[in-house]
Amino acid sequence: MGQQQLSGLQEALNSLAKGQHDVLLDPAVTKILPATIMRLAENQKLPAVDALLAQISVASRAFDKQLRPAAATCFIATATMLADARHWQRLEKITSGLKTIVDSPVYREEIRSGAKTLLSRIDSGRSGGQPAAPSQDPAPKTPLAIREQQIFQLAEAGNTEVAKKQLYDLVVSCARKKDFANAERLRERIYEIDPMALMEIIQSGEIIDQEKSEAISEDDLEVWSKLRNALTFDEFNALYYSMEERTYKPEEAIVTQGARNDELFFINMGSVRVSYMGGEKELFLKNLNTGQIAGENFFNASVWTVSLTAMQLTKILALKREKLTELEKQNPGIESKLRDYYGRSSDIHKMLELKGMDRRVHDRHKLERRIQLQVVDDRDRVLSSFRGEMTDISLGGYSFIIRITKKENSRLLLGRSIKAGIPVNGLPDKILRGTVIGVQNVDLIVSDYSVHVKFTSELDRQALQVIMGV
Repeated sequence: MGQQQLSGLQEALNSLAKGQHDVLLDPAVTKILPATIMRLAENQKLPAVDALLAQISVASRAFDKQLRPAAATCFIATATMLADARHWQRLEKITSGLKTIVDSPVYREEIRSGAKTLLSRIDSGRSGGQPAAPSQDPAPKTPLAIREQQIFQLAEAGNTEVAKKQLYDLVVSCARKKDFANAERLRERIYEIDPMALMEIIQSGEIIDQEKSEAISEDDLEVWSKLRNALTFDEFNALYYSMEERTYKPEEAIVTQGARNDELFFINMGSVRVSYMGGEKELFLKNLNTGQIAGENFFNASVWTVSLTAMQLTKILALKREKLTELEKQNPGIESKLRDYYGRSSDIHKMLELKGMDRRVHDRHKLERRIQLQVVDDRDRVLSSFRGEMTDISLGGYSFIIRITKKENSRLLLGRSIKAGIPVNGLPDKILRGTVIGVQNVDLIVSDYSVHVKFTSELDRQALQVIMGV
């Protein structure tokens, strides 16, 4: 493949990962996409595989009559290659998309047949080649669970129209009670009773959205108007209802410098002081007001380099990292949009640099060497060993590049004690000890991460010069 083709493929992959499904209308893209995703899987780029599969699955259910069959065909071809390679864990995440194709007559027979075959293969592969044992639902414990079971017993008895109407009414009832999680779940189950119940699906979805919107106060809608413009209607509602509301008294700490808190804070009311501890002196950086957000280590594993303190009675909406993971599964692309919005609206890191308060208080020196690393416990026992590519060093610490195939594992290094063996010309390796204070993705496709380490004890200049060979 030529350089121009590679560049075009990379651009198409990035566009698709961001939810731009129109790229699937290009036959050149859909022809090579299954093999490309297969190569990513073989190279353990599993987050990228899952993200691309999720987007193709969404596109396969599009209302566009050209996009839907093109995406569905690509979806089946990609899933078939993954099944041939026995990537059952990846395939289990897309079974709902395959079931939708099987149950809907809007798809061509060969597409539906391919999806049906894949579901059978996934079921067999998941159980080690043996037919899956029939699952037994636990006894219902709540009135809602009992009602749900009764409705599906009606459907199984052939009373499809009655069951569909009752399930629709149950969805609406949950929405009116602001039980949106169950309303959304039950709405998806309408497909199981009647795959062609488009009117009920659409109408119940509109009712849920209306109830969600009405439950959000006018003040909150005004406060987050810019964020609403950056997201779709459904994305904003899903985000809003995934957050936890907290109230802080004046001068109450929200998060302190050096903490490993990985939440994103949305200031819903009040104001927050951002400060930085320089030695024993607290230095004021700026104030954050209603409608602003803060979350230094939310998108990249790191410790907080600033402290947040409520200046008055302050209400905050907090989004946990695991909640964003769930949101991304339901609304592919929302993490990218939220990251972009945060990057445009937050200037805390830039202000740290401008005021000379950046985490790196010493000059960095480029130093590219292959180094041996060991994660150790508090008794200096080795927990794991690996190699990395050192990129720079200073009197206070160093950075290195390492490949981490699973994004969620990047946070496991944060706060760990680590020993590094640094090659020195003509001398034994120099052993340096420190603590991991930051892990940042530098290349999503190849899963490269930059790891930042703070020395336990700062180097003196002579030791630094010996390491650098100057």
